[in-house]
Amino acid sequence: MGDLRAVTPVRRAELGWGVLLAVEAGVTEEVFFRLLLPLLIAQLSGSAVAGFVVATVLFGYAHRYQGVPGIAGTLLAGVLLTLIYLLSGHLWVAMLVHAAIDLNGLVVRPWLSGRLR
Repeated sequence: MGDLRAVTPVRRAELGWGVLLAVEAGVTEEVFFRLLLPLLIAQLSGSAVAGFVVATVLFGYAHRYQGVPGIAGTLLAGVLLTLIYLLSGHLWVAMLVHAAIDLNGLVVRPWLSGRLR
């Protein structure tokens, strides 16, 4: 979903970088968008709900390089990752799911497509 050409590997040798990017994004984006930013917004606004809603919208907006379909898909993924975090009570679960989603898009699909040089 969305335009991922800017980050998608085009050569087999780049698949390792795709793995690194997927894992790094899964960890750092979850820490920022599911923990730090909602906590900051909740502290400022007095509302945990506002914290998670604003952080999720900003998560979608941060992926604007993917175009409107990518923003919409990432916004939906942000809602699901927030629910995973809140329902499991463990940020590492959301990190794992996020990394798996990114690994699919950045490594598995390019590799299986047969379009890598």
